[in-house]
Amino acid sequence: MSRPDTSAHDGSNLVEQQATAWFVRMRADDASERDRQAWQQWLHADPVHRTAYGRIEALWSSLGEFATAPELAVRMPRPRMAARRAPRRRRWPVAAAAALVLACAAGLAALLLPPRAVESSYRTAIGERRSLQLEDGTRVDLDADTRVQVRYDPRGRSVRLDGGRAFFRVARDSERPFVVQTAAGSVRALGTQFEVSRLGAAADVTLYEGSVELRGGDGAAHPATRLGVLVPGQRARMAAQRLQVTDAAVAAGSAPGWLSGRLVFNDTPLPEAVAEFGRYSFKPVLLADPGLASYRVSGVFRGEDVEGFIQALGEVYGIPEHHTADGAHVLGKAR
Repeated sequence: MSRPDTSAHDGSNLVEQQATAWFVRMRADDASERDRQAWQQWLHADPVHRTAYGRIEALWSSLGEFATAPELAVRMPRPRMAARRAPRRRRWPVAAAAALVLACAAGLAALLLPPRAVESSYRTAIGERRSLQLEDGTRVDLDADTRVQVRYDPRGRSVRLDGGRAFFRVARDSERPFVVQTAAGSVRALGTQFEVSRLGAAADVTLYEGSVELRGGDGAAHPATRLGVLVPGQRARMAAQRLQVTDAAVAAGSAPGWLSGRLVFNDTPLPEAVAEFGRYSFKPVLLADPGLASYRVSGVFRGEDVEGFIQALGEVYGIPEHHTADGAHVLGKAR
């Protein structure tokens, strides 16, 4: 193979290390066409790769005449190739030298280049779920029909939830707070697990592990104000600069049912349950009778089984159903 061997490096900086290794390899006199093809494949596999490689190029250019100085060159070894591994006794010196180069590059970058933010957007379609691993090791699971914007910079980590629902397993970093922003307010966390769901102008937050601080306002027209702190097993609804906290009845170490395709309702208002199924079906469920808004639902359903859900409503509450010409489910007045 012709990919740089970066197994000796700290995984938290893997992309930067790979970018440095590829940059050194591409400047080597014996770089082959196979190397160049592998480099192009790595470069275009992810926008984060291109951003990291651009930073290394900018750093090298900023060194000017010192970039080719012998003292610097001897500290910048060529990346090891999987098919050309050095004898075992030489692995530590090569890895140590590579680590030294990366440490020097990081220090020089801090002095010579302005801090840069890395921004990415992700979304899921109706019926689709997706799991992301961010550059610091944080995991974000997106429910169906969800939109998020991720921004990482030297001072902080933020995710804006523009719609839908997400579950966060946050990597601990005391120097960079992790904040989830919604139209109703923000959630500030440090090494914790929690779920955030957008409900129109409101937002629900359920804490599974650790602690989170909740702030109202969107930070723009409405300045952020501290609303409270949650402990594991609590759920809070943020809306109109107010906070309503209830028990969530979640066990420590557990995770939301929707991660495995199950929708769990516990005395949930019917309109909210209907909205949950809307994430999984292209045929919406419509409430024709305003009185149905007072009904509450409990039970466990498969996200894609909207027909089973409607059948259960008919059996328990006697709610009739009919279909529109385009296939939407319309729930009428209960008998």
